[in-house]
Amino acid sequence: MKNIYKIFIAIVMLTGLWSCENEENLMILEPQEAAFAIITPEAGSSTILNKETPNNTALTVTWEKVSYGAPTIITYALQFAKADTEFAVPVDISSSTSTHATVSVAELNAKALELGLEAGVEGTIEMRIKSTVGTTGSEPKFSDVITIVVTPYEGVTPAVDLYLIGPGTAAGWSVTDNLMPIFRDPRENAKHYYTGYLNKDGFKLIEQIGFWAPMYGTNGDKVQYRATEGDADPAVFPTTAAGYYSFEINLESLTYTIAPYTGSTATNSEISYSGDVIPGGDGWSKNIALTQSTFDPHIWKVSAQTLNAGKMKFHTSGWAKEWGDNGGDIIVEAGKYDIWLNDLDGRYMFIKVQ
Repeated sequence: MKNIYKIFIAIVMLTGLWSCENEENLMILEPQEAAFAIITPEAGSSTILNKETPNNTALTVTWEKVSYGAPTIITYALQFAKADTEFAVPVDISSSTSTHATVSVAELNAKALELGLEAGVEGTIEMRIKSTVGTTGSEPKFSDVITIVVTPYEGVTPAVDLYLIGPGTAAGWSVTDNLMPIFRDPRENAKHYYTGYLNKDGFKLIEQIGFWAPMYGTNGDKVQYRATEGDADPAVFPTTAAGYYSFEINLESLTYTIAPYTGSTATNSEISYSGDVIPGGDGWSKNIALTQSTFDPHIWKVSAQTLNAGKMKFHTSGWAKEWGDNGGDIIVEAGKYDIWLNDLDGRYMFIKVQ
């Protein structure tokens, strides 16, 4: 028994010594004392943003690497702020482990307007880089601050289609299968909406089926735009539980809102469209059936419809319910379309088929 006790004491002492040695070896990483600099662009450089090329690169930012005295992964965040505010309310533009970042024309324009610059007028934005490591107790390091001059344009956003992707959606993480669009405002291209069912764990938005960029997600409470697959990957728009949500995104201001949907979710058993857009004449007496989504019973689709220029409406059997443009007919240009309808809010989309 005494021998067992002695062995136990020896183990405790050895363990204590090992712990002390390891505690002495722990380091809190601190950045280099010398300041690090932004290499490009030059301080005071000027750019006039062109609304005709929203996806072009407006700003390429490069900076010096920061040393924390030991090999570690460093995360760099590009930050903007209003001039003369000393970064009281910094806005993160991108975050990555590389020492460079690009900002598209559309994103820089949106941020410039968000920071209070006037469209068509030169204004100044302050810019810096924030470096951090994941070690507990480590301190962030900031680059020197530079000022750039930007002339934004009045927010004009080209019409793009946005598709739901991620664990909250029918597609999951597939960029090729079961993608559902959200619904663009027919009068304001920057505004898109989705009122409907989502699973938990969130979603992102892509512009082109089959491609991971352009993509929209979040950076905190703001929208983060990913222009190319080499750019930082944004976080998901959050859905904490499965259920119905109302979501709105503005591609001009790069803002969004999401909240639980509290309206009626009563479903329809069938929906069709009719109108003189249907080739062959007498289209108002014809009913072209839409297919109900198995993921969200309020989303309806019919694919590859060749339409004449004209008018149409969606409706249930016998026209007990109908959906149009603010109650009126929907005006359609001639073409071939995938047609989508949301019977919860009456929004619809005509996506051209190539």
